[in-house]
Amino acid sequence: MQKKWIELFDGLMKGDIPFEQEGYIVVTRFDPNSPYAVMELISFKNVKNIQSTSSGVTFHSDGFKTFVVFEPMNYQFRFMEPYLREGAAQVPLRFNECVIVDLPRRDRIIMSKDPYTSYGSFTVDKPEHGNFVYYIFGAPGVEDIICHFVGAVLNEDLKVPKSALPQIFTVIKDNLTKFHKFAG
Repeated sequence: MQKKWIELFDGLMKGDIPFEQEGYIVVTRFDPNSPYAVMELISFKNVKNIQSTSSGVTFHSDGFKTFVVFEPMNYQFRFMEPYLREGAAQVPLRFNECVIVDLPRRDRIIMSKDPYTSYGSFTVDKPEHGNFVYYIFGAPGVEDIICHFVGAVLNEDLKVPKSALPQIFTVIKDNLTKFHKFAG
């Protein structure tokens, strides 16, 4: 079976990114001081240029993003709107734009109800220690690959119970369907 993901920056350097296939960039950032984590799923179309920057890479294209945020029970900014948080914890969402899944240990997952659109260009930063950025591709079935990948991170790294994953996957697949409508 052909590998269906590649580390984004390594793939760009080697010219191995198959942009002619449907694919998504998955950015995962872990808070170094807590189990808080943010995952961005990015779809894009009509790439005009890819430009390297000192901190990452800029895609001159519209980007469609959905966010998956893991909030531990003891996260100190739990009741602050996600768009008001600082640094890597900030995501461009208000609570009324989110689906919130409460987990058994009183942790929770916050996800985008609808994709966030970044018009004109978007930048993907190089991952810092412990974080990662992958390009996932391979239609048909790319949605299942993304859900498997996200599920592995949530379950193995953040200890989200497998019983919560189907509800999370439903929201992710709904957002991926909306990506297709936007990109249409």
